[in-house]
Amino acid sequence: MSITAATTADNGPRYGPRDRAHQQALGEAIAGYRLLGWKVSVTEQGVFLPLGPATTALAMPARIGSRVLADLKARMLAGPVTVIPGPREHWIFLAELVALLPTHLKAPAEVQFVRSPQRIALPPTMTRYGSLRWANPPSHSRHWFPPFTAVLALARTAVAKDQ
Repeated sequence: MSITAATTADNGPRYGPRDRAHQQALGEAIAGYRLLGWKVSVTEQGVFLPLGPATTALAMPARIGSRVLADLKARMLAGPVTVIPGPREHWIFLAELVALLPTHLKAPAEVQFVRSPQRIALPPTMTRYGSLRWANPPSHSRHWFPPFTAVLALARTAVAKDQ
């Protein structure tokens, strides 16, 4: 079953305990994101944060992402990071676009930039492998995004150590 509910013969929604729990988690997450000032959009597919002119995201495999997050925490620069479950789990680092992305800026092959007008799925959006989750959740004291240049520099270092 997807995020949308199945219907009964009378065309009313039919929610099982798991669906009710997910719907409750979804409602709580949306309210929390809005309290942080995030302009999230909600669709049948899940909860999404549209990227704007001042925000970007960097996607990378979990083995690199875990090192990058540890290094950002050590520098007190860690911002929100989502985990997309799957056979090849990926981590998504939300970041501030402090300058235009230069066309000559090179990211390691395993690191991809996600830019406006794209959007980022947020927990508890479901995938075929389970719910997205936070590796580093936002909070009222830490809902800002680190500079993308810091995330990229640490990703480069992590990839170099991986080789």
